[in-house]
Amino acid sequence: MTARYGRAAAQTDQQVRRMLGEMADRLEANRPDEPITAIGRLALMQATTMDPPLARALRSRVPEITGSLLRREYAVQLRELATGNGQPRTQAERVAVLHAECDQDYTDGLTHQDLNAHRDDAHLIAGASQSAQARADRDL
Repeated sequence: MTARYGRAAAQTDQQVRRMLGEMADRLEANRPDEPITAIGRLALMQATTMDPPLARALRSRVPEITGSLLRREYAVQLRELATGNGQPRTQAERVAVLHAECDQDYTDGLTHQDLNAHRDDAHLIAGASQSAQARADRDL
């Protein structure tokens, strides 16, 4: 079996959902009452990511702009796509989820650190430096 390279589908989906939320935030924060065009849609996607696999995944999920549409209205559409499976809707809820993920990663890191702290190879490093010192004394 060959090694698999790149991102897992679930990871790509999660990143696309986050990018959709970021795009919605950007549209709501900057000139929300102005119309958005198809060119504006492309510029928004390019400003969000330059990673080719993520850009393709994002392009496939972002709806086309066919008529007259305000940036605020388009942001609502993007947010609905981003929150399709129970994901948090507002920026504050997304930040709270990210904080929870960071807390979990920190806890996991402490556990991993504890496992590495009990390694039994620290004496090998001390022995290696003593050996080097003994060789230097012998050679002089």
